[in-house]
Amino acid sequence: MSAPTNGKKPALQLDVLHEEALRHTRLSLEHMEKLGIQPEGKVALFLPPETRQQEIHRLPYAHGARQVVVYETEPGEFSALCPFSGIPDFGTIRIEYVPGDWLVELKSLKYYLLSWRHIGAAQEDITAFVFEDLLRHLYNPDYLVVTTIYNVRGGINTTCTIDSRAQHKS
Repeated sequence: MSAPTNGKKPALQLDVLHEEALRHTRLSLEHMEKLGIQPEGKVALFLPPETRQQEIHRLPYAHGARQVVVYETEPGEFSALCPFSGIPDFGTIRIEYVPGDWLVELKSLKYYLLSWRHIGAAQEDITAFVFEDLLRHLYNPDYLVVTTIYNVRGGINTTCTIDSRAQHKS
C-alpha cells in the first residue's frame, strides 16, 4: 500500500501504519471475543476500512447516449483481508453502471481497488463500501451494480451484489 507522504519520512509513516494496524486488529479480536468467536491459527495485522483510498477521480460524461460501462478485475486480482485472521481473501470485482454526468477515471479506480489489500473487513462489508464510494463519486449514474465474487473458502462460494435499482429510496 502506498500512502501520500504528507511531508512525513517513510519510517515515521510505517510506524503510524503499524500502530493503526495493531490497534484495529486488537479491536477486531475484542469484538470477536464478545461474540464468542475464536480465531483459528495465526492472526495477522490488518488496517480498518477507513484507511482505504478515499478519492476516486472522475471525468465528465457529456453524451446523450446511454452507455453501459463495465470494469472487471481478473480472477484473484482483487483482495482484502479476513477481519478474523488477517488471511487474504482473493476474488473478482465487477462494476457496472450507466453514467449520468460522470465517468470513473480508470487509473484512480485501480489505485482505489489496490488500497483494499491491507484492510480487514467482511466480504459483504467491502462490497457495500465499494458501492457507496462509487455512488458518491459518480453522483448520479442511471444505475450502479457492484458485485464481488470471492475465491472458494472453506468450501463456500461467496458472491455479493448491490444494485442501485434494488435500493429503497426515501
